[in-house]
Amino acid sequence: MKCPYCKEIIDDDSHFCDQCGKELRFCPECHQPKRGTECPACGADLVSAKEYFKSKENPKPQEHPKPQKPEETAAPSPEAPSLLEGDGFRLTLKEGVFGRTTGIYPEFGTQMYISGRHGELRCMNGQWQIRDLGSHNGTFLNGARLAPNTWTDLHLNDQLKIATTHLTVK
Repeated sequence: MKCPYCKEIIDDDSHFCDQCGKELRFCPECHQPKRGTECPACGADLVSAKEYFKSKENPKPQEHPKPQKPEETAAPSPEAPSLLEGDGFRLTLKEGVFGRTTGIYPEFGTQMYISGRHGELRCMNGQWQIRDLGSHNGTFLNGARLAPNTWTDLHLNDQLKIATTHLTVK
């Protein structure tokens, strides 16, 4: 597996990274080591390596359920946007958290002004939405900075700026 801190390959049963020495925390749902206290992919609380490996020996059903979404999601309509394009990127819209160090777009890993956990995308009732997760350099839609933690609809040809990265919704 890969250490979430130094990105070096380490043994799959490690409790600490043998390269950088950091204590590992695991997502009980995704079964991967992560940084922080909450999994950026599924939202589950991270647990210590000791607790994680102990639970694999004696699994407890429903110990860490995935968070419930407030509304049902629906597939986007055929006329809905499907891409983010610009600044050398062509990204297919997908649901989840995005940022420089985590999430659905590893392509953002080289974008130094995008926060580690910058924003989130979802498709709600066939409509794509975005929200900023309190990023340092902000998320802008058609020139207006998005308020943190507020879902905003995306439409075809919207101009999206994630920190300094310019994208068009297509």
